[in-house]
Amino acid sequence: MKKNIVALVMLCSSVVALGMSAPAKAEMGKNTIGPSLNIGSGQTSVGIDSKFGVSDSLSIRPFIYFPNGGTIFGSGLTYDFNLSNSGNKVQITPFVGGSVGVNSGNGGPGGGPSQTTVSFIGGADFAVTDSVELKAALDVPLSANNTSTSVRIGAGFRF
Repeated sequence: MKKNIVALVMLCSSVVALGMSAPAKAEMGKNTIGPSLNIGSGQTSVGIDSKFGVSDSLSIRPFIYFPNGGTIFGSGLTYDFNLSNSGNKVQITPFVGGSVGVNSGNGGPGGGPSQTTVSFIGGADFAVTDSVELKAALDVPLSANNTSTSVRIGAGFRF
């Protein structure tokens, strides 16, 4: 439980630090935070995904998930393909990039060693309204530890 609290505090600290360091003329709606599901390796975990637009095409994507008895947290850096589709309310922004995630272990008796995983990520953000965005992503691990490919789906509040 302590590991979950520490990881959540780290994510919140990252969100605050990024918010404070964002340029003054950052566009509304480039940043999101909200609930997400991570589906992979025979289990589904609930967590929080976020996105912070660093530039028109680059985003930092911190995340935290709570699988059975552990915590996975980390961040990704993605290149966002800004497609313009005038006339439609739904705006689709595909992205590709990489992420680093830390699994704090299984949390059971004796715990488990922390594992760091480097992954390729690709997906798309779907801006449904000015304040709501949906996200789907495929996370393909490049590390040689026992991590499997997963799918992340979620929603977020745009700010």
